[in-house]
Amino acid sequence: MYDVLTGFQSRRWNDQQYSQIWFTKCRVSGASSGTSTHVDLRWDRTAQPDNSWGVKKYTACFKGSAGKSNGEWHNLAKGKHFFQINKINGAGAGLALSVQKVYIDTTKADG
Repeated sequence: MYDVLTGFQSRRWNDQQYSQIWFTKCRVSGASSGTSTHVDLRWDRTAQPDNSWGVKKYTACFKGSAGKSNGEWHNLAKGKHFFQINKINGAGAGLALSVQKVYIDTTKADG
């Protein structure tokens, strides 16, 4: 992801039960330093409002070139899911986030 703003939505993936989202090497444009981003896992429901499974605050991926952050969500409904960036450095607007690597694991709790 390169210079995404708050409100950015990832691609959709099919899942049930479990998702883990990893970010490696994060940085913020428009600020002297990057400290955090809030990641919201959402359930894409056709013709209905999306459902949030909860927001995780990522901080470790901002700490050096090998920094990694991850969030885990359990007991998800079957269907399409995506993540949305809610905040960058605690702000709802005005900053851009870049992440060198994004990895999504859907296998841990799935049978």
